[in-house]
Amino acid sequence: MNKEDVAGLKIDPISKQELLTLIRERIKADKKTWVTTVYSEFLYAGFKDPKVFEMLNKADFAVADGIGIFWAKRFLEIPLRPKNYWPMVLQAYWQIKYSLAAIVFYPRWIKSALPEKIVGADLIWDLAKLAADNNLSIFLLGGYNDTAEITAKNLAANKTRGHENRKFLKINFSSKNPNDPSVIEDINRADPDMLFVAYGPVRQEKWIVDSLEKLNIKLAIGVGGSFDYIAGKKSSPPKFIRYSGLEWLWRLITQPYRIKRIINATFGLMLGLLRYKIFMSFPYRPNVVGIILNNQNQVLVCQRNPNNPKDKNYGLTKNDTLNYWQFPQGGIDKNETIEQTAYRECAEETGLTNLKIFKISNKKVRYLYPNANRPLLFNQAKYKGQEQSIVYLKTNEPESAVKIDGKEFVNYKWVPINKLTQTVHEHRLEIAKIVQNDLKDLA
Repeated sequence: MNKEDVAGLKIDPISKQELLTLIRERIKADKKTWVTTVYSEFLYAGFKDPKVFEMLNKADFAVADGIGIFWAKRFLEIPLRPKNYWPMVLQAYWQIKYSLAAIVFYPRWIKSALPEKIVGADLIWDLAKLAADNNLSIFLLGGYNDTAEITAKNLAANKTRGHENRKFLKINFSSKNPNDPSVIEDINRADPDMLFVAYGPVRQEKWIVDSLEKLNIKLAIGVGGSFDYIAGKKSSPPKFIRYSGLEWLWRLITQPYRIKRIINATFGLMLGLLRYKIFMSFPYRPNVVGIILNNQNQVLVCQRNPNNPKDKNYGLTKNDTLNYWQFPQGGIDKNETIEQTAYRECAEETGLTNLKIFKISNKKVRYLYPNANRPLLFNQAKYKGQEQSIVYLKTNEPESAVKIDGKEFVNYKWVPINKLTQTVHEHRLEIAKIVQNDLKDLA
């Protein structure tokens, strides 16, 4: 089944019953499974740190838990008609307003974006029933004080659901800190089939990813603050609140200390999606990467200037570009060939002028800018990312000929071909791997 892309987050378009069937089948086949129930906080976190999306997109199943995911998908699907920048911004802003209003006034349109909203706090009960019906055991991890213990008792008794005749359900629990190294040992000693982790959104998913291979379990799922609701320490939103998609308002009223998280997951998410939608409507910028080799077949790599003011146009912060090593590169100007761009950019950025092209790669690399973080005002970079051609050049000039420009780069070094993937920034790894393959005869 193909996943749906929502601003870079991959969602499984399935119903809760389909999910439970697939989980049951995978457990019977002894396939270790990770399920994540994502909502607007996950989208916002992914905008701020692309590694969050990379992590979540590795889940076996990622299902939509929250109206924010449904709305984001619908908002991004509405086409932008204007060709000019500012009319485009204005139309996208208007689309935010009327698509948000549709959550209340046209909910059928919003909710049809995906088959079903699968609420993690409800899914726990379904998984508990699945465990009881199939003689499977559960381990609860997280929660404060006695929350996990009370949750275990309520799940086992099913007191709040009225099914007192449920089969025996074995549940173990622990409220240990995720940094406690004994947690893995505790879980494996209990030998559970299912693991419910309640360390809070994103943090719990990272713990699961880091720990999954060490765990002797069949299913892992992050459940956020669900233990608090099952234990009766927090009140769940009424059904009409859930149906209307106003859970965030309920949490703001009942848990005002979460105001920063709620603001980020609402207004912060809206701004991020506005930026994302606008910049993703632009094309890739044609670009050339220059791979310069010296007489020892070492490759020139340069350290990016972390104080380059142009980087903010691409959504990059100073922290993003600290200790950032890459190859010389630059955009293709109008009426310029790939070869001409390679010569020009390498000369401007490295000072090397006696260069000879000996190969052009048959592969290209595409990458996106952090479009959800880019400023809307005075942004002249009307591209969503780069499409890069790779050109190989040879120089016999002495070391003293290298003159780093001081604008794009602040330092340089020559690196053996087989060390490139260990040297360049992670964003440049795909290029480095292509270079190593293209030049494997010279390594």
